[in-house]
Amino acid sequence: MNKARLLKIVNLLLFISMAAQALTGLVLFFDLFVSRAKLFEIISEVHRYNGLVVTLLIITHLAMNWNWIKSQFFKRRAGY
Repeated sequence: MNKARLLKIVNLLLFISMAAQALTGLVLFFDLFVSRAKLFEIISEVHRYNGLVVTLLIITHLAMNWNWIKSQFFKRRAGY
């Protein structure tokens, strides 16, 4: 699998994971489904473990794009 295809997959997974993190975070913040203790507990666990998934996907995304990041943010100035 080439790098471009792998990056597309990582980006898609990152988007889905971040959307799930935002949704579960909103549910927890606004105490939705509190009356259904088991469902609230499941959502809390999904939020906790998905946080790790998001972090790993962000690190992967940054590593795969590191050359572009270096070229954009760590440009050498002429004469230095």
